[in-house]
Amino acid sequence: METLHQQINREARKTYGQVNRMFPESLPILERDEAERAYKKLVAKFGTKQVWSEYRGKWVTEKLTVYRWRYKGTKTWKVRVRKCWLSLNGDTNTLSKGWRRLVHDVSHYVHDFRFPDSNDHDLAQAKIEQEMAQFVIDSGWLEGKLKSKPKAKPTWDEKRNAKIINLEKLIKSWETKEKRARTYIKKYKAKLKRAQVRFAD
Repeated sequence: METLHQQINREARKTYGQVNRMFPESLPILERDEAERAYKKLVAKFGTKQVWSEYRGKWVTEKLTVYRWRYKGTKTWKVRVRKCWLSLNGDTNTLSKGWRRLVHDVSHYVHDFRFPDSNDHDLAQAKIEQEMAQFVIDSGWLEGKLKSKPKAKPTWDEKRNAKIINLEKLIKSWETKEKRARTYIKKYKAKLKRAQVRFAD
């Protein structure tokens, strides 16, 4: 007779099997812009929990933070997109990269956030991954709904006008600097003249 723990583990394995069968056999390529959008949307959708606030004296909603990084010395933070989430060529239907890996990893982030004292691959984590996979499929993300729209290439006239506008801005900027420089030169010459007269006495 199975113990309760064995029954839960069997149900978890069954759920993982269902998740693996949910995705179509042919998965599309996953590029960085799609992966970033999918990650942020999944965290926003599933990364919340109710916690008791002693300060407010009531239950409040706590949200999972999207991981970000930045190069040392820069001020711009970027969303942390794992390389294994991308599938730019080769076999896209694998557990180690692409859509399957992204959903699996983010489900672990959410599970660890909701249940910090639970095991990594328990039934709760399997259920979260199953819900996420269904959400990805139902949202049409595998059909490219998160892809960036291709930017139209500027015409020759548009490039020429942009160049002219940029040069006009540069001229105006340097004219302003020149005017400011003349003002400071005049100011410092006057100070120099007064100092020379004062020191001469």
